[in-house]
Amino acid sequence: MYMSLDKHRESLVKYCYDTSKVVSAVTVLNPAMTKGPTFIELFVGLVVTILFLSLAIFLEKDIKP
Repeated sequence: MYMSLDKHRESLVKYCYDTSKVVSAVTVLNPAMTKGPTFIELFVGLVVTILFLSLAIFLEKDIKP
């Protein structure tokens, strides 16, 4: 079976968007609600969230309409 690269790319974009949401919720929002996050936890969580979000945006730009 042959699947086109665009289909895989669309799936990867969706995965990156979903991962950025989960990382944001777990590392940034959850500690803020429960124990008061440390600066390191917030920084790492935001960096990882921005990394996955940027990757998704970058990959999405390459998809042909």
